[in-house]
Amino acid sequence: MRTKYSIKNVSIGVFSQIIIALLGFISRKVFLDSLGTEYLGVNGLMTNVLAAMVLIESGIGTSIVYNLYKPLANNDTEKVTALVQIYKKAYFIIAALLGLFSMGLYPLLNYIMKDGESISHLNIIFFIFVIKNIISYLNAHKISLINADQRGYLIARVNLLFQMGTIILRILILIFTNDYILYLLVELILFTLQNIINGKIVYKRYPYLNTKKKYMIDHSTKQNLKINVKAMFLHSIGGYLVFGTDNILMSSFVGLASVGLYSNYSMITQQVAALLTPILGGIGASIGNLIATENAEKKYSIFKISFFVNFWLYSLSVIFLYNLLEPFISWWIGKDYLLDKLTFIFILINFYLLGMRSAISTFKIKSGLFVQDKFAPVIEGAINLGASLILMKYFGLAGIFIGTTISTILTVLWTQPFIVYKLVFQKSVLRYFYLYGFYAMLTFLGCILSQKLCGILVEGDTFISLLQKGLICLFVPNIVYVILFLKTKEYRYIYNTVLSNLVFFNKKKQFKEV
Repeated sequence: MRTKYSIKNVSIGVFSQIIIALLGFISRKVFLDSLGTEYLGVNGLMTNVLAAMVLIESGIGTSIVYNLYKPLANNDTEKVTALVQIYKKAYFIIAALLGLFSMGLYPLLNYIMKDGESISHLNIIFFIFVIKNIISYLNAHKISLINADQRGYLIARVNLLFQMGTIILRILILIFTNDYILYLLVELILFTLQNIINGKIVYKRYPYLNTKKKYMIDHSTKQNLKINVKAMFLHSIGGYLVFGTDNILMSSFVGLASVGLYSNYSMITQQVAALLTPILGGIGASIGNLIATENAEKKYSIFKISFFVNFWLYSLSVIFLYNLLEPFISWWIGKDYLLDKLTFIFILINFYLLGMRSAISTFKIKSGLFVQDKFAPVIEGAINLGASLILMKYFGLAGIFIGTTISTILTVLWTQPFIVYKLVFQKSVLRYFYLYGFYAMLTFLGCILSQKLCGILVEGDTFISLLQKGLICLFVPNIVYVILFLKTKEYRYIYNTVLSNLVFFNKKKQFKEV
């Protein structure tokens, strides 16, 4: 049953992301032509500035979702209702605090924009972003519940329709009006409608939530929530210092235009990551269910499969990006939007390091291991911020990303696997680092080999040459990996699972036709 729901979540998620990605590239091109790099920088900066508000959330959602897995698996509707009621109340308070926090943050905007004088109506722009964040908090309990129950596919189609509609309307607004405020307002209105409809779907799926009766959680669950929320507060601080400060540093010390240039790179890497998320994240809730019901050996066997898939997908992605990202930007919007080579390399390194944490991080979170490394993210964040500020003086923009690489290697790269292997799998963590090193070596060699072949076999920077490079990057690494891993248990498991599900869906289709 876990595999069935995972396949549904993955297939719908991947299809949705492909459509959104294609529309997103068209939208970005129109945005740059209509409003320019500075407004693109504002978009990225506002996202990072408001990400600071996640510190208010303090990990409440993550802790409650973790506690939902077991009662959902056991069909304990009273406990599920009690947890959702707590979640809803907590996030209503957070939404109110968010409003107050934004009022205090607004006067500081001019200090973090080195050249923001050209941006008109900055106050309206800021508060539209704030209102959108508040709406997302008010509906977070519904979305988290349906995802924890592995039923994310029920709202995926609604999300796809609204996202497509939003992007198309934004493109039309930019073409005919060049009005950034209207662009944001339309996005806000459709986002609100999307959340209302998703909420109705959730309450229809879980009718027992439609009650005015107040349910109480047991003492042990309450204590677990308190401990985890305190730990997750530190994780939130560390996460923001690592992932939420890059655009702020660029805007403050380099300028809004640099944020705009980087946002093109980050858009592409985020689109790739978002394409992989349904595949890796689609089994996330299944892992939560697995951890709640299976023994350590079973957990470890599934982790190895998850880590193998994690490597294969992110290795291919890095190989693609290494060979295609810059030629694509040149073809898409022009060579003037390229960053220097050193910055590009460290953007890819950080993309790989973050992506390769997916499997181990999922097992850590789904196991409820929030306390054991509560100080590691804060240390990581402090190293990142300090190293970035120092290295910017010597390497410019690249220094910001080098700082992120250093902080990751010195902290979470080893702390997360150490905790999971010790407490969940009860095995030596050296097995993880051996695999990690082997996978990293294959990725590096894949980048070099594919680059050499692209250089020999492909000429020019046309759209056709991009397709040719893409085919090389698709077939060569995959052929090599299949040969290398053909006889491994992980490969055989993935192969048999995909094959059996293809047969299942084919039989189901034939049955419907009859």
